[in-house]
Amino acid sequence: MKLARGFRWMGRGGLALAVALPAIGMAAENTPPAVGLAVRDITPELPIRLAGYGARNQSAQKVDHPLQAQALALKNPSGERFVLVALDNLEVSRAFMQPVLQKLAAQLHLGRGEVAVVSSHTHSAPVLDQTLTDMVQPQPEERERIESYSRLLQARLLELVEAALNDCQPAVFEYGQGRAGFAMNRRVYRGDNVVFGDNPDGPVDWDVPVLRIRGTNGAVRAILFGYACHGTSVRGGEDWYVVSGEYMAYARHHLEAHQPGAIAMYLTGMGADSDPAPRGRLLEAKRHGLELAGAVMGVLDRPMRPVRGAFRLAYDEIELPLPAPPSREQLDQDAQGSDVYVKMRAEAYLKRLAAGQSLPESVTLPLAVVRLGNDLTFVLMGGEVVVDYARQIKRRWAGDHPWPIGYAYEVPCYIPTARIIKEGGYEPDSSLIYYGFYGPLRTSIEAQILDRLEALMRRTRT
Repeated sequence: MKLARGFRWMGRGGLALAVALPAIGMAAENTPPAVGLAVRDITPELPIRLAGYGARNQSAQKVDHPLQAQALALKNPSGERFVLVALDNLEVSRAFMQPVLQKLAAQLHLGRGEVAVVSSHTHSAPVLDQTLTDMVQPQPEERERIESYSRLLQARLLELVEAALNDCQPAVFEYGQGRAGFAMNRRVYRGDNVVFGDNPDGPVDWDVPVLRIRGTNGAVRAILFGYACHGTSVRGGEDWYVVSGEYMAYARHHLEAHQPGAIAMYLTGMGADSDPAPRGRLLEAKRHGLELAGAVMGVLDRPMRPVRGAFRLAYDEIELPLPAPPSREQLDQDAQGSDVYVKMRAEAYLKRLAAGQSLPESVTLPLAVVRLGNDLTFVLMGGEVVVDYARQIKRRWAGDHPWPIGYAYEVPCYIPTARIIKEGGYEPDSSLIYYGFYGPLRTSIEAQILDRLEALMRRTRT
């Protein structure tokens, strides 16, 4: 008998073992991860201040729709784990997430990048501690409620991740894509300025990615779906002070009614410069939710593409450069100004100088690629990511079947492209006041981000 190079004759059983070992490795690589699911109610006690608008001047007194945190855990046959958490909130900061991640590392041995919280970016959920808290100028008693709710949410996140990991079961994945047309670019050009408005000619991403997860018995366990648009359907009036998960939560409700027993999870896309149109009262949020749910149902009712193979995770963090810090004279001047938000930003910088600390020179941004076999690739970015990135990701890495996800891990600020930084406006410039940075970010960040994503893509390819 002539043996292939690398094999030694050890009798019939020995040869069989030598042939079987590569087959076992290939089987593990081609086996989809087990899936675990968990849900926790995170509806706040009232009254509570809501996040997203500095112009709100009172606490919410009513709940229209309960808020949820949901987790989907992936576990490979070889033991690797990754947990996606979908959160009904505006966003989370690094300071808010750090104690949660430290406890998950200590208690569940989850490593760097292995838990990704994706905030829905509803503007009708509570303010969180150390997360744009000062944007709403809370009174002392309001701040106490914010801190109390934040501690409760952090505890819920710990419970949620552990419960999802304990629920892992074999699963079958199917993917499809629909379309919803209510997202509208909000950057309007007036002379030399960029202002808020509806720009029907501006870039948008109307794709609705859908991932259906079944158990081995064929029952649908979860429906993941996404869209690239702000959660800002509600704009003023009495509805401005009502707690809700916005259009994404109403879409979830319709989907779960359509598919009893399944969990519908919304994963926010890269649409930081897109608003729903039209906007106004809660009725508009419900209308957009119905349209989004209809787009998802249309995908579920058609043949979907199988997604096969174990997952692979590549995670990294990059430093996005800011301009040189302002002078002490500029800081003193801003600290004496009439704009309360500019004043607070300057005071924070002055406190750092008084403590002998250096001023910020960059913004830390988390990036991750999670590939399911060779059939689907989640591309996750922290921050409020503008739609240009989603369009580039889909064009550059079309063969990797990308699903762009923003507001992932944490939100340090808006993440604009070079074009938007040059044009100016809210996203690249004035929004940084609320995030506590002197900007804008340098135009080089776009190439820096895309280059790092390319490296992460390469790390996850077979």
